Amino acid sequence: MHSAPSVADTASSVRTGRSVDPAAPGRTVHTYHVSSTAEVRAAVTAADAAAAAWAATPPLRRAAVLTALADLLERRVDELAVAITREEGKAIAAARGEVGKSAEQFRLAAQLAYLVEGTTFPVEGEGTFTYTVRGPLGVVTAITPWNFPLSLVARKIAPALAAGNVVVLKPSPVTAGVASLLVDLAVEAGLPADVLPLVQGHDTEAMAALLGDERVRAVTFTGSDAVGALVRAQAHGQARLQLELGGRNAAVVCADADLGKAAADVAAGAFGLTGQACTSTDRVLVTRTVAEEFMTLLADRVRALKVGPGDLTGVTTGPVATAAQFDRLHELKDSAIAAGARVVAEASTVDGLDPHGYWVAPTLFADVPPEHPLVAGEVFGPFCSVVLVGSSDQALDIVNSSTHGLVVAVHTADLAVAHRFAARARCGIVKINAPTTGNGVAPPFGGWKASSGGAFPEGGRQALDFFTDTKTVYLSHGEN
Repeated sequence: MHSAPSVADTASSVRTGRSVDPAAPGRTVHTYHVSSTAEVRAAVTAADAAAAAWAATPPLRRAAVLTALADLLERRVDELAVAITREEGKAIAAARGEVGKSAEQFRLAAQLAYLVEGTTFPVEGEGTFTYTVRGPLGVVTAITPWNFPLSLVARKIAPALAAGNVVVLKPSPVTAGVASLLVDLAVEAGLPADVLPLVQGHDTEAMAALLGDERVRAVTFTGSDAVGALVRAQAHGQARLQLELGGRNAAVVCADADLGKAAADVAAGAFGLTGQACTSTDRVLVTRTVAEEFMTLLADRVRALKVGPGDLTGVTTGPVATAAQFDRLHELKDSAIAAGARVVAEASTVDGLDPHGYWVAPTLFADVPPEHPLVAGEVFGPFCSVVLVGSSDQALDIVNSSTHGLVVAVHTADLAVAHRFAARARCGIVKINAPTTGNGVAPPFGGWKASSGGAFPEGGRQALDFFTDTKTVYLSHGEN
């Protein structure tokens, strides 16, 4: 068992926290100040005071700031990627990709600044002109997770800022340093500091005060179901909510699929990013007639993975991000094996690993009891289970029986099957012949059922629906 590092200096009235390197948890990466209730309220006050000026800033200026921030991210990609790997653990190539995706988010948002548009309506009465105007909400709170410490922050704050909102950013304490670096770069790009105040740490009273502050018009959150329920309970009644929660995702491999490509895609979706994505593949539903061949191909992919520090050449899979993740996943694996699950294949580790690192080897399972959490719950780690099915229709029924509905991937050469999944899968995202992971910045992103806690998906132009209010104007003119 690994114990989590201490994150508070209780001997002082000024509390500090630290983030650590999950590959060597004795190494501190970043030290930060834990925001108190008074400091959280002061941050909201500062943001509220800055809201009118930022809302009145012309779209050209807002777009210029967001573009300048994208430029800074691209110029400092190496520094940012190293920061992500050291704090979160992912392989350096994936960290570089995250920086690139984040820059893309800000470039898209620069365009959104010009798209806060209204509509005119047909005349219903003589002498009346009716139209709508859209404007920013005001103060928005963004609460972000550790698994994508840069790109998920960008996906939330970029469109909010583009629309003229101010944002109080509350990142995960696990990746506090990456968030701090992003805020510094935003100010360097020309964003007024009070337009994006940063609050850090995990003071429960301070977070309750933030969510309950009636000056906060909206809360956008990505994280676990449990914390999502807490956000919903603590947010004040007038706050608009956008909650992206758990996944419990499946890949479906049909009998006519290109099995080699399907194995590569399933391996990428299940084991890439150390399985720590809400879109990761938890289970693969394989048509029984091709199961043996597919499992052999997928097992070869698993054995080719190398576990080690994310910045080490040849490593494909970094450590999991936290001690809690390490303990939970090892307990899940042991429990599944005790219940009768069979380990089909495991990844290897590089030599010389820190024995205290949060190492969890990618593992492929079979024969997992259907009620076991390894197939019935969200794994959020580098484990994947093969489940045999008789047909694609049975697989679709299994997918739709889940309490969650984020993403499903179906591997098939039959367009009819592909279209049937697209039409009938009760998920927010359907992938055809692709991994469950990986999403563009322009399309909407969001789950159905328990995977989402609001009516507003993230991403693209649709983000403006969440971050703006609509006002209808009736303009009477002339004589009635």
